[in-house]
Amino acid sequence: MLDNGSVSMSLKKIPIFFTFDNNYVEPAAVAFYSLLDKAKENVFYEMYVLHSDIMEEKQKFLTDIVHKKGNANLTFVNTNGFLDEFWNNGSFNFKSSNSTFTVDTIVRCFGSKFFPQYEKIIYSDVDVIFTDDISALYEIDMSEKYLAGVKNPFSKYSRHELSHLKPEHYEILKDKYIAGGIWVMNLKKIRDDNLEEKMVEVINDKTIIKRWNDQDIVNIACGGKIGFIPLNYISYPYLIDLLQNPKFTSDYTREELYNSIINPKIIHFAASKPWNSDPKYSNLWWTYFYYLGLGKTKIFKEMPSKEKIKYKKYKKLFLSSLVVVVALICIIIFG
Repeated sequence: MLDNGSVSMSLKKIPIFFTFDNNYVEPAAVAFYSLLDKAKENVFYEMYVLHSDIMEEKQKFLTDIVHKKGNANLTFVNTNGFLDEFWNNGSFNFKSSNSTFTVDTIVRCFGSKFFPQYEKIIYSDVDVIFTDDISALYEIDMSEKYLAGVKNPFSKYSRHELSHLKPEHYEILKDKYIAGGIWVMNLKKIRDDNLEEKMVEVINDKTIIKRWNDQDIVNIACGGKIGFIPLNYISYPYLIDLLQNPKFTSDYTREELYNSIINPKIIHFAASKPWNSDPKYSNLWWTYFYYLGLGKTKIFKEMPSKEKIKYKKYKKLFLSSLVVVVALICIIIFG
C-alpha cells in the first residue's frame, strides 16, 4: 500500500484558469464541479479565476464547492482594472452576435502576465460542462506554438465567421483560426517572444475589427503559430442540426464532426445558454445546477415550461381546427 507521501508524489498537478464576472458565478459553479467530478484520481487542479468584481461571499461559495471535491485548489486574482482603457477605446464589434462580452473576455489573452510561475497553462470558459477527464491536454507538444485550441469548424461554411478580418490576416488564418472555449497556452514562448505587446498592438489598432474579441486578438497576434486539439474538446450542441444540412461544409471530416457529439469531453454552450434558452444537453446542465443547490440570478431568463409549450401548441391546433369546422358549417347552412 502506498503511503500518503507516495500518493501526493504521484499526483499530476495541472494549472487552469478562468475569467468571468460576478454575474457568471452560478454557471462557473457548474463548470468547476463537472471538471473536478470527471478528473482522474491522480489529477489535481490548481484553479485560478481572473476577475474584477466577484464579491467575497461568491468567492467563498465557489471555493467551498472546489474544496469539497478535494482534488483542487482555487485562487482568485483581482485584475484591478487591467485593460479597462483598451476595452473602452478599442475597436470591438459588440453587435455582431448574441454573445455577451465584457473586459474579462480579453483579460484571458494575457495569462503570461498573471501566471509568471508557469510555463504552460490551460484556459477554459465557464459556459461549459466537462463530460470527461481533460488532463491529456496538458501533455500536448506545444513546441513552437503560442496557443493550442479547437479549430473553428464553421469558418468554411459561414463566411460571416471570418469576413471581418483584413485580407492579410484572412490568408494566414482561414484554415488555422482557433475558437474560444478551451486553450492551452505556452506561457514561456509568449513571454520569450513578447507576444503580449503584439496583442496590445492588435487591440489598439482601430483598423482591425475585433468581432470575436479574445479569439481575434490571439489568432491575429499569433500569426498562425497555433496548435490544434480535437473537436470533442468543444462539443457544440447545435452542430447536430447543422450536420443535417447537405450544404454544411467544414475543415473537419464527417467522422470528426460526429465524434465530437458522440464522445464529447467538453460541451460548450457557445451560442445558446441553458439558463436563457433550451439547447441540447440542457438537462445535463440543469442536473448539475440543482444538485449543487444553485439559485437563479439576473442572467437567467424565465422560460415557459414544457407543459406551457404543449398547451400553446395544442391551443393553436385547436383554434385552427375550429376555424375549419366553422367554415364547413357555414358552407352547409348557407350553401
